[in-house]
Amino acid sequence: MSLLRVLFSAPKAALLTILKNTHFSSEKNSTFWKFETFVSQTKVPGERLFGCVFCLAVVCTPNALAQPSTTWKVPGTLGPADWQARIYQGIVLVTSPHSNFLYAYASSGKLMWKREMSWPLSRSPQLVEDKLLFQQDGQPAVLVQPETGETKQVLPRDHNGWTVPRDEKNWIQLGQAGQLLTANKEWTEWRNLGHLRLPRGDDWFGPPVVVGSTVYLGTIRGNLHQVDLAERWRSAVVGTQLPRPLLPPTPHPLGVVGVTVSGLLSLRGNNASWVKPFPGWTQCYSGHGEILARPAIDSEGNIYLATRNQVSAWNPLGRKLWTRSLRCSSAVQWKEGGCYVADTSPAILKLDPASGATLSRFPLPAGVASAPAIEKTLLAVALNNGEIFVNPSLP
Repeated sequence: MSLLRVLFSAPKAALLTILKNTHFSSEKNSTFWKFETFVSQTKVPGERLFGCVFCLAVVCTPNALAQPSTTWKVPGTLGPADWQARIYQGIVLVTSPHSNFLYAYASSGKLMWKREMSWPLSRSPQLVEDKLLFQQDGQPAVLVQPETGETKQVLPRDHNGWTVPRDEKNWIQLGQAGQLLTANKEWTEWRNLGHLRLPRGDDWFGPPVVVGSTVYLGTIRGNLHQVDLAERWRSAVVGTQLPRPLLPPTPHPLGVVGVTVSGLLSLRGNNASWVKPFPGWTQCYSGHGEILARPAIDSEGNIYLATRNQVSAWNPLGRKLWTRSLRCSSAVQWKEGGCYVADTSPAILKLDPASGATLSRFPLPAGVASAPAIEKTLLAVALNNGEIFVNPSLP
């Protein structure tokens, strides 16, 4: 008997076994769940019809081997809402702006460690040389080992201020009263670069942003200060004031990207400066208060921005590439090859960065509480039902 005849004679039991062990989707409205139900309830003489579909199941073997999703409950110490899940070197870090606690999990959901900080974790940590940098305005920055939660370094308490890497060997810090400092990584040597002055009623907004040899510093009134470190000390205010900034400046290869609550997207830097409108005000937020209009920037400098009812993209020169309607529930996340955004269905969509078309759809068991985190094919997201959802094989 030929191989083809064997396949076309495959029993229904074999097909059902494959379908039940294939992790396409466990949702009851999924195509494969409906098809599995159809196979189990349909009688065909000789069962040869199912042999045809058996061939399709064999073709889908790579998907059948995909690892299943994992969920676990958010710890009660993180409060009732606004949980955040972030991924650092395969470790899922769960925090909340309402709590001083943070929890680190393996992608399987196993708790690796937990610790209590000295302040609520309203900002996500930054990965610096394989360590997590935690900081808050007015607090000394802390470096934590991701695998153990052990404190590796506490930056000097007499130098409180926003601290970021200047390069591989040095820090740069915005201290009190606009003092700009540079120091080696151990903080055994430091020097004052100069002072920046602000008008009465204005204040600094977020940490410094280092792009090449230029440092950018935003203010709560929407001004942007620029310091050129290559020419010792030369500071200037860049462009026009953009009131009501929604977020601190975001680094871009040509400078920094700014977003205002009123609906203005800007790129300001040494060689580029433009401002473009987008739907602002309440459109910047999801129904539960999550900031949607958080810019994502790809390797070519294109900018992607979500609002409540659409997603748009601009090139580095400010030309709009595309806009598409979408009921968004998270900010856009950029990963090489596509843009990812959660919608209200609920699902995570992978969008074509060139056109905005949907490339794939990944259903979720509940709506998102915050933007998803993606590292390679690993997805982690906090859901509004109080669970952390992790899948290791995001397409």
